[in-house]
Amino acid sequence: MAVHSSAKTSQQNASLAPSNTILEARGLTKSFKGFVAVDKVDLKVQFGGIHALIGPNGAGKTTVFNLLTRFIQPTAGQILVFGKDITRRSAYAVARRGLVRSFQISATFPHLSVFENLKIAIQRPLVSPTRFWQSSRSLDDLKDKANHFLELVELKKFANVSAGELPYGHKRALELATTLAADPKVMLLDEPTQGLGIEEVDHITQLIKRFSKDRTVLMVEHNMRMVAAIADRISVLRYGQIIAEGSYQEVSKNPQVIEAYLGRKAKKGDPS
Repeated sequence: MAVHSSAKTSQQNASLAPSNTILEARGLTKSFKGFVAVDKVDLKVQFGGIHALIGPNGAGKTTVFNLLTRFIQPTAGQILVFGKDITRRSAYAVARRGLVRSFQISATFPHLSVFENLKIAIQRPLVSPTRFWQSSRSLDDLKDKANHFLELVELKKFANVSAGELPYGHKRALELATTLAADPKVMLLDEPTQGLGIEEVDHITQLIKRFSKDRTVLMVEHNMRMVAAIADRISVLRYGQIIAEGSYQEVSKNPQVIEAYLGRKAKKGDPS
């Protein structure tokens, strides 16, 4: 009898245990004047690690990002963070919940120094509509944090350089640092290696891998070498729909994925 009671208690505890899903989309859909860009997407991003969202050009990847971070309104479906529905929340409110994104284009202040960019980014979580003024002493307290992030992305020697004067690869590293400085629970990275050379791609890849140890990363990325190297899970989009999910080894062998990337049916001997 005691054994039965213990088993029942264990089952109840299991049902009450928190889900490992940190970010979820259910039936997410977006139409633009009759054109369905995102079509009933179901997506679960688990806590910790790196989840890559890939697909051919025009597959709807960036639109999904814009929906998840509430930059655009979905036509239908739900978005949940830690199980809470945020579908109708503002982009600002979503960021306050810990979803912070980067963009394909540079989002730094080019005329400010690298160090000043970091100080501004660190203040982002502290600012609210009712708290827009801070003392100079409180700003001085941010210096240590700014230096920490500069060291983290190996930009300490560029601290006093204007962000606009940085080489492109260093600008991308600075953007990663400013995203990190907002203290995200989920980092959404949109094409973090776009326009980078091989060595710069390797550097950014290692930085992202290092960051993912303490937080969750969801990224849109075209560089399959980079995705294969660091992604724990991959979702493949085509025509606005998820056509495959799993590890790189699993999705690279999927016939629909091969057709989407090669433009033909999978054949025996295709690379996997």
